[in-house]
Amino acid sequence: MTKIIKNYEELVKEGYGQGHGRNYKPCKTIHNFSSIGRSHRVQGRVSKRLHHLFSDLELSTFLLLDWNQNVTDIREHYPLDIYDLNSICSRYRMKKVSVDYLPFTLSSDFLVDFGKFSIALDTLYSKDLNKAHIIESLEIKRRYWEEEHNTPFKLITEKDIPATVLENIKWLYVERNNLEITNHMIDQAIYFMEEISQYPQSSLISFCNHTDQTQKMGIGTTLAFFRKIFALRILQFNLEISYLELKLSDIHASNLLQNENTVHATN
Repeated sequence: MTKIIKNYEELVKEGYGQGHGRNYKPCKTIHNFSSIGRSHRVQGRVSKRLHHLFSDLELSTFLLLDWNQNVTDIREHYPLDIYDLNSICSRYRMKKVSVDYLPFTLSSDFLVDFGKFSIALDTLYSKDLNKAHIIESLEIKRRYWEEEHNTPFKLITEKDIPATVLENIKWLYVERNNLEITNHMIDQAIYFMEEISQYPQSSLISFCNHTDQTQKMGIGTTLAFFRKIFALRILQFNLEISYLELKLSDIHASNLLQNENTVHATN
């Protein structure tokens, strides 16, 4: 834990926990907080900024949220108002929390906006669910969000993370950032959808390898292209199926591509 001592009001004035999107300032970063688990800094698609995450479970949860098209903002390590917290502690005869150290005494791992409503999320490995002080902390947070701020509060454990979906998102995430849809991508995707319709039972991997060989391209070239157009959602597939096991019949055109294909057909 950092040895820097600051008053709660000072931290708020400095902007911790303030702002939205790329302007949000999390109350815990890798610069002011030591993590027991592995730390990660990840560029967000939704927020357009670096997110500071302090465990593999936080990373997994973040990637699932960042891929969700209904999510409009993700604020990690969102600080809880210490006066609201102490009001809850007084009401339920719990031990009050200190106002005197950095980072904030209590924060929620994520405050996630879905347009007109928000959800507060905390992540916790299931092995820690039997620790009394952690259970009390979670109960304080639940009451804080649901009673004081009319916001649903949910706990995420590693058992809530769909393994195949996560692995697919990790595969796509590498290609997703700093990519823009080009006319060439659209044209190639339309071409491949025509090819796919002829071999619906072929696996994606076999199809890509065959295309590389017949077109005399480097091994992996076609799969790398599919990775890009999947990441940009030009073509889509059910993320509950591993990309390594995809059949061509599992792949479908996005609304964007269907609209472009209609334009091509009428010209």
